[in-house]
Amino acid sequence: MNQIVKYSICIPNLNMENTIEVALRSVLDQIDDEYEVIVVDDGSTDRSVEILRSLELEYPNLFVHELPRDPNRILADTRNISISFARGRYLLLHIDCDDYWYPYIQDFVKIYHQIEKFKGSQFLLSGHQVNMGEASFLRSHGPYKSGHMVEDRDMWYRLARVGAYVPLDHVVFRERMKLTKKQRLRKIILLTYIILSDEIRVGRTLKNVISEIFSKDTNLSRKYRVFKVLVFPGAWFRAKIKGKLARNEYLEDWKILKSEAWSKSGTAAELFNKAGMSFDDSTLTEAGTWIFGHSSREKTIEELPQELKSKCIGLHKKDKMDNNWGRQISDC
Repeated sequence: MNQIVKYSICIPNLNMENTIEVALRSVLDQIDDEYEVIVVDDGSTDRSVEILRSLELEYPNLFVHELPRDPNRILADTRNISISFARGRYLLLHIDCDDYWYPYIQDFVKIYHQIEKFKGSQFLLSGHQVNMGEASFLRSHGPYKSGHMVEDRDMWYRLARVGAYVPLDHVVFRERMKLTKKQRLRKIILLTYIILSDEIRVGRTLKNVISEIFSKDTNLSRKYRVFKVLVFPGAWFRAKIKGKLARNEYLEDWKILKSEAWSKSGTAAELFNKAGMSFDDSTLTEAGTWIFGHSSREKTIEELPQELKSKCIGLHKKDKMDNNWGRQISDC
């Protein structure tokens, strides 16, 4: 393997044994030796590590780091740890272990470098579920700070304040794989418990929560409302242990900053036009030109013209839902 790594793809994992192999193969099979993939396992108790170690033997640019489980370590911390291991000049972030990625990551990277020529390297290119920036720049801005499941938004907010957040609209070329019932339940519990606890830390009261839950205008299901009431004592106890939390400013003005950033962005061609520059799509694959030439509102990956599809895109929905992806992808 070429020891001069240019790009680092940083991925956290916790108990995702049923999706992690397919997710990683979908990434590893479309990159070359200029890339490395860093996976930090956050103390999994399933077969994740066994699967990761097996893949590590197969792919020389995959590097696995195991952490002992720490219930106080949140996703933002694990993402930062994965970044600390990265050797590349550039980081690709928010590619997760339950995502299947169609083979257009390198097209996204090429667009970043075109923008870099006129904007410099002090920015984050934020596509749909994929982000890229120079490692030294992102490290100097955090990159992730305290927060659970909103660590990406917090980073975008801070970068938008200094004009370094560049959103790019395009056809979404990743697909979220189906979680098991156990994983879905864990995610719901974690989201509800941690987010409610952090809301209490910034001043939310039981009266506020109860009022929202039983409001006639709420969109919450009855089951979720009951669940939220039940986890409130635990969330309150955690909030008292953790202490007060300063209210994040992005709750008030993130929408404004995001709107301003998107007014200067759009698809690849639109972004360049608004900057008074010309976009060269000849560096992209034909499918990449189509994907980054349409917005996520206009097209879906399923509408990619047949003549542009690779063999890996021919996976059937039923096979995906059954999680029988690995054999098919390995044949691509």
